[in-house]
Amino acid sequence: MTEPRTRPPESAAALPAREIAAAAVLLVAALALRLLGVFQIRFNSDEAQHAHLIWGWTRGLVQYRDYFDNHTPLFHLLWAPLAAALGESVSTLFWLRLSMLPLYAIALVLTFVLGRRLFSLRTALWGTVLTALLPPFFLKTLELRTDVLWTVCWLGAAVALCGGPPSGRRGLAAGLLLGAAAAVSLKTTLLVAALAGGALLGLAYGPRGGGERGGRARAGLLAAGSLLAGMLVVPLVVAAYFQARGALGAMLAGAVGHNLLAGPAGAAASHGKGWLARTLTFALGLAPLLAAAPWVRRSGRPGAADRRLLLFLTCGVYLLALLAFWPLVTSQSYLPIEPFLVLVLAGAFLERGAAVAGLSRTAVVFLTLGLAAELAINLYKGPLRGDATRPQTALVAAALRLTGPDEPVFDLKGETVFRRRAFFPVLEDITRSAMAAGRIADTIPEDLLASGTCVAVPDSPRLPPRGRAFLDANFILVSPLRVCGQLLPQPPPRAGAAVEFTVRLPARYLLVGRGGAAARGRLDGAALDGARFIAAGKHRFEPDSPPPWALLWARAAERGFSPF
Repeated sequence: MTEPRTRPPESAAALPAREIAAAAVLLVAALALRLLGVFQIRFNSDEAQHAHLIWGWTRGLVQYRDYFDNHTPLFHLLWAPLAAALGESVSTLFWLRLSMLPLYAIALVLTFVLGRRLFSLRTALWGTVLTALLPPFFLKTLELRTDVLWTVCWLGAAVALCGGPPSGRRGLAAGLLLGAAAAVSLKTTLLVAALAGGALLGLAYGPRGGGERGGRARAGLLAAGSLLAGMLVVPLVVAAYFQARGALGAMLAGAVGHNLLAGPAGAAASHGKGWLARTLTFALGLAPLLAAAPWVRRSGRPGAADRRLLLFLTCGVYLLALLAFWPLVTSQSYLPIEPFLVLVLAGAFLERGAAVAGLSRTAVVFLTLGLAAELAINLYKGPLRGDATRPQTALVAAALRLTGPDEPVFDLKGETVFRRRAFFPVLEDITRSAMAAGRIADTIPEDLLASGTCVAVPDSPRLPPRGRAFLDANFILVSPLRVCGQLLPQPPPRAGAAVEFTVRLPARYLLVGRGGAAARGRLDGAALDGARFIAAGKHRFEPDSPPPWALLWARAAERGFSPF
C-alpha cells in the first residue's frame, strides 16, 4: 500500500484575485506595524544582553572567556560585523532590531512553502498571513534575539524534511540546519528529541504490509543517519573555532554548565512538582495528541500525510516536554512550532468544505475574527502605546556620556550594551537561583572595588542582597543611572555641626548642594575648592552652605548629572 497520490499542483490563479490582494494588503500591514514597532515597542532585557554579546566581539573579546554568556554563540558571531559597522551609539539598537526583519520575512516564506507542501495553496497563503500577525510571533521576532535565527533554522529543516519521502539528501540538509540551530540555541536539543519522539509515534500510523514497511524503515534510517551526521558539522566548526582561541572550556562552562544549574532540582522548583508528577502530566498530554493525529493525517495533501503527521507529532511532543520538563519556559520558546500549528488550525477551517472559487462562510468568519484580534493586540502593544523605547535608550546614552570605552559599569545583563560589565555572571533567573542556593558567590562589592567601577544601573529586586546593600550604600541615582556617591546626613541644628560619612569606593568626588552647585565648607580640615580625590575611609565635612548635600562622582557633576 502506497501513500495516496498528491493532487495536481495549484497555481496562484487557482485563488480569486481579490483573495490574494486581501492577503497581500494584510502582509503589507504587518510589515508597516513591524517598522513602527521597531521604534516604539519597549526593549526587552534580553535584547540588550544579546546586543552586548555582539558588541564584545567587535572589541576583540572572546565570548565566555572574556565576558559571560549562557547561550550558544553562532548568532552573536554572525551579527558582530554589522555591529562593528554601526558603531557605539543609541541608533545601533534600532538597526540591530531592523536586522531581524529579513529573518522574519524568511520565516514567513518558509511557512508558506511548508503550507503549500503539506496542505493547500489557500491554507499556505492564509496560514502565512495569520502567522505574520500572530502576536507572540510578531512581537518576539521583532526583538533582537537568538530565537529568531533559531526559528528560521528549524523551519528550514522542517521544509527540507517535508520536501518528499525520506532520503539521505533531505536528512543531510535538515541535519545541517538543525546543527546550525543548535549553535544558536540549546533548546534545539528539545526540538531534536521531539522530532525523534514524533517519528517513533508516527510508526503506529504507517502501512501494514511487510515489504513496504521494510522499505520505508530503510529510507527512514538512512534519512535519520544523514540527519545526525549533518547535525554535527556546524557545532564541530564552532567548537574548533573556540578551541583555537583557548576558550572551548569556557564555552562549555557558560553555554552548557551554567544552564545545568537550573536542573534537575531547578526544573522541579520552577514547575513546583517532582519528576513523577511531570512525567505523568507529559504522558496524559499524549492522549489528545494521538487522538488528533488521524485527523491531521487526513486534513491536507494526501501525498504528504506522513510528513504532515511527523511535524504535528513533533510539535506536540515538543510542547508537552517544554511544559513538563524544561526548567525555564519563556514566550520565545514557542516560536519554532507556532507557524506549523497556525497552518494546522487554518487548514481545519479553510480546507473543509471550502470551494476553490472562494472562501466558505466558516472560513470568512474564522479569518475575520482571528485577524481582527491579532491586529488589535499588535496595535495595542505597539503604536497605541507610543514610544516605550526611551528607558533603554536613555540608559545607553547616559552610559556612553559618563564612561570611556575601557571603563566598566555594573548592570544586570548588559543593559548599557557598549561597556564591559564589572560583575562577570549575568543576573538572570538561573544565576539568581544559583546564588540563592550558594552555588554562585555574590562578589559584587569586591568586583566593583577591584575594577574601580563608578557607574551602575538603578536599584532592582533582581540584585542579590549583599551586592544590593553595597550598591545602595555607595551609589547615588542621577537618573537614569547611579554613580558612586551618597547623600550626606543633615547635622543637628546647631552652629558648626559637622557631618561624618564613610567612603568605600575611592574616586574623584565633588560635594554638591541642591541644583548641583558646589557645596561650601571644609572637608577633613581643608577648605573645599572643587573636586578632589577622596580615599576609602571615614571623612568629616564642616558645611558653610545649607543642606542638602551629596557626595557625587566628579565626572557626573561636570557632565551635568545631579542627584537633586
